[in-house]
Amino acid sequence: MFSRKIKKKNKIKRLILKLLNVYAIDKFNYNFINPPIENNSSNHDILNYKSFNLSSGFTNLDRKVNNLDIMFRYSPSNSLWQSTDRWKRIIPNINKEILIKVCLVSLKSSILNFLNQNNLKINLNLISDGSNMDFDNKINNLLTNEKFKINFFKSKIRGNRGSYLECCDLAEKSEDLVFFIEDDYLFEPECINEMILSFSKISSILKNDIFMCPSDYPFYYDSNYKTSLIIGKNYKWRSVGETLLTFLFSKNLLNRFRNEIRLVGEQENSPFEKPLHNIFKKHYCFAPVNSLSYHLSRSIPAVSENWLKLWETNFREI
Repeated sequence: MFSRKIKKKNKIKRLILKLLNVYAIDKFNYNFINPPIENNSSNHDILNYKSFNLSSGFTNLDRKVNNLDIMFRYSPSNSLWQSTDRWKRIIPNINKEILIKVCLVSLKSSILNFLNQNNLKINLNLISDGSNMDFDNKINNLLTNEKFKINFFKSKIRGNRGSYLECCDLAEKSEDLVFFIEDDYLFEPECINEMILSFSKISSILKNDIFMCPSDYPFYYDSNYKTSLIIGKNYKWRSVGETLLTFLFSKNLLNRFRNEIRLVGEQENSPFEKPLHNIFKKHYCFAPVNSLSYHLSRSIPAVSENWLKLWETNFREI
């Protein structure tokens, strides 16, 4: 190894920084000299103010986040694609109502984990496709809390495309961030926290809003992307060229790409999400390296193996 010359600490400079209340970092032990937060040698993020990562230093969060509207569309009458042997859910012998409830409980935990540390207005909008009052009451009882608001809507058009377009219609009333979620995604507790703070940080770095996918899909590793890596809150995020229909974006991006976003539900596409993929050819979409959520479909839901333990934890809650 090459030799390193250790610089002496400038005690006078450190004293001046403290007296002037200027934030700085001690390069020798990676501790803040005079931070407004606990001095415990770790990454720190203050919503809509600053992000500090030990490996890259401070980032001023110029892109403020005003609020978050979550559009969760669900269809409890869906057959779970179990009519043939070709397509079976990775969790065997599960019915759709239980799947929806477990996924919603995991989403609630993730939202509350964020709100216990930050102050932000969050609306959870539930868009039903073929649901009934009894089931709606059950999930309302599961989700009721004092931290965020819950709203129920019914899709005007039955089916996957119809409920997706209902989300698009509701997104028109959003003020800032929008998160489209399908009903078979399981969420890590830190998902919402990581996504919101990383959206603010990466958008601040790029001087532009971004699309975000919460899953590290296995099919990302079958594609030779010309990708970029950026450190978010605690996760690394890489640029990708495709996602499914669970993704986060902003009202600014809706205004810019409205026609393409709506084309997913307004015409038949192959693949289903092709209009989104066309957007990502000209605008950034980022996905985490290691999943923040897991698509409980017919195959392995993510590169990480944490999903089964997470499922069992949330299953016990219902």
